Amino acid sequence: MQILDKKITEELYDIIILGGGVAGLAAAMTGGRLGLRVLVLEKAVFGGSVAVLETVSEYPGIAKIGGWELTQTMVRQAEDAGCVLIDSIDAVDLLEFEGGTFGIKSSDAYQFRGRSVIITTGGQPRPLGLENEARFAQRGIHTCAQCAGPRYKGKEVAIAGNGSWAVEAALHLLSLGCRVSFITGNAKMAGNVFLVDKLMRHEGFQFMARCHIMKLHGAECLEEIDLVDLKTGETRRKKVTAVFVYRSIVPNINIVTARQNAKGFLLLDENYMTSLPGVFAAGRVADHKLPVQVIVGDASRAALSAVAWLQAD
Repeated sequence: MQILDKKITEELYDIIILGGGVAGLAAAMTGGRLGLRVLVLEKAVFGGSVAVLETVSEYPGIAKIGGWELTQTMVRQAEDAGCVLIDSIDAVDLLEFEGGTFGIKSSDAYQFRGRSVIITTGGQPRPLGLENEARFAQRGIHTCAQCAGPRYKGKEVAIAGNGSWAVEAALHLLSLGCRVSFITGNAKMAGNVFLVDKLMRHEGFQFMARCHIMKLHGAECLEEIDLVDLKTGETRRKKVTAVFVYRSIVPNINIVTARQNAKGFLLLDENYMTSLPGVFAAGRVADHKLPVQVIVGDASRAALSAVAWLQAD
């Protein structure tokens, strides 16, 4: 358990941001630069899922940058803006107090007070839901190509899912010399059209549309998968050393009881406010398909909305 200065826990912050990925850091910079007292609480390490990306492309003003470099620059910018950033803090409860203030309780018994809250806690990859999936976790089943990809250099691997994150994962694996099968239940690949075209032209890439993984096989590690063609119903077995799962995201929103849509993502109004007055949100807790550039912009606007809400109070 880390020991925090009493000044941190006794302060009444204007904005408490839960989550220190690119959304949380962008919101923090915006609030801090406007002179507000901002606290950012991150469960793990600042930077989130973007920090492990080898490259982030087409970011405004930057043609290409490493994910770690981008996020750590954002950390420094948030600190320079006067924000308080604390990692390794697991926020487990959001309390509403009389007088329009909020309390955030952590798993190690700390409590923080704020006049508004911004939820940017992201989400977890949705599992395949198959027997033996847990047994093969980190033994052939992975959710981060940038993290686990190097151990499969030059080998046969698969992507299960679709979207921009899956496309970038496939390109990364191809750069490692892997032969990549892109398995999706959709008819088309979703993502940046230029990157999709690059994938489709790569000799080591195979697009397997309207397919679904049915079973996983292997002794100690994953060795084979059973596939079904969703159009014909035909099944086949394929040898792979790893499957990288990029199906969709399960949002990390257990801490808040605000309204959700049918897929479990937070419902926001035009000002990025949830159904709880004073509680805003941005990023993958509201939409898992957003690219990094949009997430950053939405988070900044959420912070501006929080500022306007505080000034109107």
